[in-house]
Amino acid sequence: SGKRANSFSKHRKDSSNEGSKDGRIAAHGFTFRELATATRNFNPTNLIGEGGFGRVYKGRLESTGQARV
Repeated sequence: SGKRANSFSKHRKDSSNEGSKDGRIAAHGFTFRELATATRNFNPTNLIGEGGFGRVYKGRLESTGQARV
């Protein structure tokens, strides 16, 4: 039974990329196992900060590269 978690990241085109800024937001679904692997099992050295929705970790996802979880 795979629990899913969402990761949100804001993508903004810079002026060197066709001169437009669209401020799109994308959501991706990941399993808990994928997130644990990406953050090295939520290692404290990967902790970026803490907010109203919980802790934020940096990690590396095989499919998309670096991410905030």
